[in-house]
Amino acid sequence: MINGTRISLSICVGLVLLPLSHDVYAITAVEQIQQRLSAAIIQDLDQWQKQQDIKQLRHKLELRIPSSAKSLPVCSQKLKVSPGKGLAYGRVQRKLSCSSENWSLYVRAMVSVTALLPVVNRNMQRDETVKKSDIQWRTLTLKTSDKDILTKESEIIDQQVARKLRKNIPIRVSYLDSPVLVKLGEPVIIEAALPGFNAEMTGVAMDTGKLDQAIRVKNTSSGKVITAYPIAKGRVQTRF
Repeated sequence: MINGTRISLSICVGLVLLPLSHDVYAITAVEQIQQRLSAAIIQDLDQWQKQQDIKQLRHKLELRIPSSAKSLPVCSQKLKVSPGKGLAYGRVQRKLSCSSENWSLYVRAMVSVTALLPVVNRNMQRDETVKKSDIQWRTLTLKTSDKDILTKESEIIDQQVARKLRKNIPIRVSYLDSPVLVKLGEPVIIEAALPGFNAEMTGVAMDTGKLDQAIRVKNTSSGKVITAYPIAKGRVQTRF
């Protein structure tokens, strides 16, 4: 357990902190640290929320300010906070510095996050395809291992399960893969399109392929092997 002052804050992302009083000496250095670090963490969370396109997100901050901060002189300037590294939530540590009073210290925080996320409503096995009926939305508490998560239905629906997927857990990118649209040896429809010209012909897949993955296809009529790209189940397209 870390010695020092422990401060818990429960704040909804989007809450705007009131500006500090013009009379900075009306507050203590500990309060300055609390306000400045909370604002920096909230800013990081807000940026992460926008990057992940998460519509609803809440968090709780628990600041662990060292006891030595109580003896620090109040800073007459805005405290400088070092950039965040790694995830915006979980256990974080930031360095706060006061140039006017020539002091700095490291402060730790525990940042807990809950977010509204799309999840599957049943356990799904490898190679199953996720359908819209398999999706539901739940508010979940994220762990530090829940990085690279999918936050949109469009990123999940019609994707193939790459590893066993349990219901009601955040879906990571590595859990899903693009579905196989064409399999080796299967008949396919070849689409050929040029300005003012469209044609379809039959062929046989010489490779297994996923969406927009280059594969070899043999034209049934000419016997010629060409490169084509799967665009739908059993359908490929040539590109010039």
